[in-house]
Amino acid sequence: MKKAVILLLSLVIIIGVGRALLKLPAVQDTLLERGTALLAKRGTAPLSESENLRVYVCGSASPLGMGQAQACIAVITPEHFYLIDSGAGSTDNISRLGLPTSQLDGLLLTHFHSDHIAEIYEVNLNSWVQGRPQPLTIYGPQGVDEVVNGVNASYRQDRIYRTGHHGADLLPPAVGVLEHKTISPGVILEDGDLTITAYVGEHPPIEPAVGYRFDYRGRSVVISGDSNVNGNTLKIVDGADLLLHDALSLPTVSALSKAMGAAGQSRQSKIVADVMDYHASAESLIELGEKSDVDMVAFYHLVPVPPTSLLKDVFLRGAPDNFLLTEDLMWFELPIGSNDIVVNRP
Repeated sequence: MKKAVILLLSLVIIIGVGRALLKLPAVQDTLLERGTALLAKRGTAPLSESENLRVYVCGSASPLGMGQAQACIAVITPEHFYLIDSGAGSTDNISRLGLPTSQLDGLLLTHFHSDHIAEIYEVNLNSWVQGRPQPLTIYGPQGVDEVVNGVNASYRQDRIYRTGHHGADLLPPAVGVLEHKTISPGVILEDGDLTITAYVGEHPPIEPAVGYRFDYRGRSVVISGDSNVNGNTLKIVDGADLLLHDALSLPTVSALSKAMGAAGQSRQSKIVADVMDYHASAESLIELGEKSDVDMVAFYHLVPVPPTSLLKDVFLRGAPDNFLLTEDLMWFELPIGSNDIVVNRP
């Protein structure tokens, strides 16, 4: 007993001395120097080299969800780097993942809901600062010109300030201005071993909403954006290795809408109920998996983001083993010359 008391007192004294030392400027400066050196060193570390197709979840949430960034997926090969959508909070995750934004080739938009376009300029600014050598092109369906022109106009002053502060050699003004390209269904890009194909989703009243398929050296991934499952979905996933599809938990959303109505929140109850008719339910995606030969289905843009293990189980109720829920910072590696899909969790 006496030894335990002495040990406890010693621990209290050590903690107290440690806290006192942290108040000293000399100690603070030493720790600051070491910490910033580690941070700077990490900032120079390139993404690990790989010949494979890699897919990163930079945002897994829908507007119904907290704690995760909104929709954003990164697709990277040894020669290419594309983002699909740019929801709120996703740019920070791109940085946390250490993705090479100076090499960003383009941003592909699935549609123009706010949770898919909120950080277009943040992506532009981040990659511009990192040294992207050419203007960033924003690809999307009809209407992308209006979105991009609006972003350019809204942030014109910001670009002027930053170039004026840092100099045109570091931040060339022309590179900070976004470009746009309107795409149609079908192959929209062929670059070496990479082919990107757009397909039409079902997200009324939005028309068109699109998704994208990436094919690279025998491996493939489909990213849906927001859409119900339709005939185009079944066609585009044919032979795909990985499908990332927006997903809605009908039991959870139904219960949430009912509870809001009972609590007198009729406005919110209707808005939540309306969400159910233009997002793919988990059940419809399970049926898609049964009808197609897609190897793995990963739910993203989760409606809602399940905060507990119970709600995760509800979301995946009845799903086979090749189905999973995504979370921010998760990434997939598809080795070339293999059928494997390596799932990496944060």
